[in-house]
Amino acid sequence: MKKFSSMLLAVGFCAALPISAQTMIEGVYLSSSGENGRGGCTMEVKNLGKSPKYGDNLYALISTGEGACEWTAVGLAKNYGISAGMVSSGGMSGYVSAKWPFGPGSGRVEIASFEIDGKPLNTVMFSKVDAK
Repeated sequence: MKKFSSMLLAVGFCAALPISAQTMIEGVYLSSSGENGRGGCTMEVKNLGKSPKYGDNLYALISTGEGACEWTAVGLAKNYGISAGMVSSGGMSGYVSAKWPFGPGSGRVEIASFEIDGKPLNTVMFSKVDAK
């Protein structure tokens, strides 16, 4: 009985890991001030609460600040990397890729933006300032 209960505990722990990692990437992130010739940007990552057929979850990424900071993206997460379609405040469409280089609990995310044809625009690092 003891072996069965410890095995059940291990299975329960493994099943809880994806949920806790999802909540680790949600929150508010801040870029470095003056990075790429801009002021600091604030970005929020929100889980939209939907589980698609192919992928882990749907997320909204909302960036605010000055100039190039103003954009919104909605995308699909796979292994805690998010690929998303983006629309900027100026009406430009493109794509963003969000990657947590040291895992979802690290508090650092790299956002790379691309034009529709795949041409890279810029890459910005953000640090998490809160936890949800």
